[in-house]
Amino acid sequence: MNGICRLFVTICNMSVTAGFVILLVLAGRCLLLKAPRSFPYFLWIIVGFRLVCPYTFSSQVSIFNLDIFSGHVTGNHALWTGQEELSKIPFYNEVAVEEDTAQRNIIEETDMTDDRNVVMQPDSKDREEIGEGGKPEEAAGIGESSVLQYLTAVWILGIAVLLVHQILAGQRLRRHVSFAVQLEENIFQCENISVPFVMGFLRPRIYLPLGISESERNYILLHEQYHLRRHDHQVKVLSIALLAVYWFHPLVWLAYHLMCKDMEMSCDEKVIQTLGREAKKGYSSVLLKFAAREMRKEYWGVGLLAFGDTSVKRRIRNILDFKNPRKQAVVLGTAVCILIILIGLGNGLDRDPQIRCVKQPGKGDIEYEYKLSREMKSFLIYKEYYQNGELKEYRVIGAEDLADADARQDGKITLRVERNSQKMGQGWELAFLNKFEGEKKFLRDLNTWESLNYGYLGMMENYFLENQTDWRQVEEGQGITLAAWHLCGVGKEEIRRVPCQEFMDEQTKMEAVGQNAGEILYYLVFSEKSADELSEEYAVSPYVRNLIKAANPYLGDAPADKRLLDTIGFFPDMEQTLELETTKEPYVMKMHFESQPEEEIFFHKQAVKSAILLLCLIENVDRIEWTYSVDLAEGPTERHFFCDREEAARLCGVEDIRRFADSKEAMQELVIDKLPYIYQENVMNVIGLGVDEDKFASPDGKSYQNFFYFIGRLPGEEYDGVFQVLTNEEEITAWDIAEAAAKGGTSKKLHLVQNGIQ
Repeated sequence: MNGICRLFVTICNMSVTAGFVILLVLAGRCLLLKAPRSFPYFLWIIVGFRLVCPYTFSSQVSIFNLDIFSGHVTGNHALWTGQEELSKIPFYNEVAVEEDTAQRNIIEETDMTDDRNVVMQPDSKDREEIGEGGKPEEAAGIGESSVLQYLTAVWILGIAVLLVHQILAGQRLRRHVSFAVQLEENIFQCENISVPFVMGFLRPRIYLPLGISESERNYILLHEQYHLRRHDHQVKVLSIALLAVYWFHPLVWLAYHLMCKDMEMSCDEKVIQTLGREAKKGYSSVLLKFAAREMRKEYWGVGLLAFGDTSVKRRIRNILDFKNPRKQAVVLGTAVCILIILIGLGNGLDRDPQIRCVKQPGKGDIEYEYKLSREMKSFLIYKEYYQNGELKEYRVIGAEDLADADARQDGKITLRVERNSQKMGQGWELAFLNKFEGEKKFLRDLNTWESLNYGYLGMMENYFLENQTDWRQVEEGQGITLAAWHLCGVGKEEIRRVPCQEFMDEQTKMEAVGQNAGEILYYLVFSEKSADELSEEYAVSPYVRNLIKAANPYLGDAPADKRLLDTIGFFPDMEQTLELETTKEPYVMKMHFESQPEEEIFFHKQAVKSAILLLCLIENVDRIEWTYSVDLAEGPTERHFFCDREEAARLCGVEDIRRFADSKEAMQELVIDKLPYIYQENVMNVIGLGVDEDKFASPDGKSYQNFFYFIGRLPGEEYDGVFQVLTNEEEITAWDIAEAAAKGGTSKKLHLVQNGIQ
C-alpha cells in the first residue's frame, strides 16, 4: 500500500506541474487564433509529456524558475510528499470496546498481525477526570497516513470506474460492428452504425454507415486518413488513459476537450487545403449531416475518431473562414510553439546542491565534483562517531563562508586520508583532510584511537561516496555523507559493510551503525546561511535535533509515539507490538518483542537507554515496559522489564530526567555525555597488579574469583532484573541475589556491582 500511496503523491505533484503548463498552453492558443489549428494541436503534446514524465531538460526561461516554485524542482522534488516519511508512519484504526474499558487504537507495522498490538487511550469520561496539566489527551484522529490512504483509495476507484466503462463500451461496440463488410484494406461498411468513425489502436479500421453517396464517402475517407497518418487514433486512446489517471483534475478534462477540438479542426483544414476552397460548402454539408446523428452513449470514451463529433458548429465556422496560412502566421505559430516548449516543457534550474564522485577510492586523493546555486553561501563538515548504535561523539570540524575560503560555487572537493599504522604502542592515527577547489589550505581532523578511548585496534574498512558518477541532488542543509569508516573491535572478525551513499537514508544509517562495532561518519553541508549561522545550527547533532522534533507532549498520541520510537531506533529490526495504558496513573508504554534478543545483555543496556529517552521526550509517560519470551531448560519463559522516571534519574545522576528535554543542548548532553556511560563496567581485573590468586576486584577493593551477569526474576518480584555479580561461588541462585540486595548489595556469597533493571 505504501508504494501505491507514493505513486498517488507523485501523480498529484505531476498534476500540479501539468496544470500550470495547461494554463500556459491556453494562453498560447490565444496568440494562435490566426494560425493553422495544427499549431495549438501540437502544443497539447507538451501537456501530455508533463502528465507522463516529470523528467526533462533544464531551461533558463522555464516557468518553474519563478519564486512560487522555489520549493519544487520538477523531476527531483515534490510540492507535496503526503507525509514526511510515509514508510515509517504506521497504519492504524479504531476498534470498539466495552463501556467500562478504555478505547483502544490498533497500531500495526505492515508485517504485524498480532492481536496483542494494542494501544490504549482514555475515553471521554477518563479525560474529564484526568484534566489538564500534562495528562493524556485524545489522539488526533486518524492521522495523516490514514487520510493519504483514503485519498489513494478514492483515486484508484475513480481510475477503475473509468477504465471498466471504456473496456465494456469497447466490447459492446466491437460486437456491434462484428458483421461489418470489408470494402478495402482497412475500410468497412456496417448497417448498424449512423456515424463514420475510426476504431483500433494498432490496426485501425474506418467504419462507414450504409447509404452515403460517393462524394460524402470521399470527404469522410480523406478526413479519417489524415487522422491515421498522424496517428491521432493512438493519441486519442492514450489521452483517455491519461484522463482516467488524472480524473480528479478539472484542467486535464478541459485540456482533453480542447485537444479533441484542435485535432478535428486541423484535419478539416487539411481536407480543404487538399480539395481547394470549392470544397468548403460540400464538406461543411457532410459534416453538418453527420453531426445531427448522435453516437450511442454507451460508446463514449473508447477512443473513437467519429466524423461529425466535437463542436461541429465551431468547426464549420472555421472551415468557411479558412484561408491558406500566410508565411507570417506560420512563423508566428512556430515561434510561439518554441517559446512555450522552453517555458513549459523545461524544468527549472536546479536550486539545490548536487555532488558526484569523479575519482574513485584507491591510492591517492578522492575527488568529488559539486554544483551549487548562487544562493549557497557556506559549507560545514561535521563528524559523528557511533559505537554499537550509540552516538558517542559529535563534533563540527569546521565551517566557512565560500567567499572567505575563496572556494568556487561550482568545482571540486578533494579528500585525503593519512594513516599512521606504525604507532602500535600509541594507537592508530588517522588524519582526515579536505579542500575545496579555490580554497587555500586543507582542513584537518585528527583522530588517535586509544587517546580518544575508542578501544579499537585499527580501521577495518573505509568507504566514500563511491559509485556516484551521476549527479546526486540534495536539499539545502542536508548532510552529504562524504566518508565513513567501519571500525573493528578486538576479536571481532566480521562487520556489516554498507556503501557510504546508503547512509544518505537515516533509517539505513541507524541500522548499519547498530550492527557494526563502530562507525565514524563525515558529513558535508551546504547552506544559504552564513558560516556563523550554520555553525550555531549544527552546534547539536542532527540526531538530537530529530529527537527534539519528535518529542511528544502526551502518551495517548499513538502515531507520535511510533514516530518517536522510529527516531530513537528502538530495535527496528525486531518485530514488536505496542500498548499504551493511559486510563489512570501511572501512564505506561508497553512493548512486546516477538523474538528473543541474540545478546540479552547488550539488548537490555540499549533498551534501558532508549527507555530513558522515551521518559524524557514523552511529557507524561511514567514507565516504559518491555517483554519477550525465552526458551530455557525448564521451558518457555517470558521476561518482563521496566524503567521508570526514578530509575532513569538515578542512572543519569539527576533529580528529574525531564530536565534534558528543556533544550537541544541539554538533550545533547544526555545523548553524548550521559547515556553512553551509564553502564560502564566498574569491575577491575586485578591480574597483573600483583594479585594472582583472585581475578576481579569490586569498587570497595575486595577480590573475587568470578564475574558474571544474572538475568531473571527475584522471589516476590513482579519484574525481571539484570544484575552484575561478583562471587567466589560456582553457582548462585535468585535467592542469593535477593539476600544480597536486601543487605545493601553484599552478602557472604556475592557482591552486587550494579543492579541493572529492577
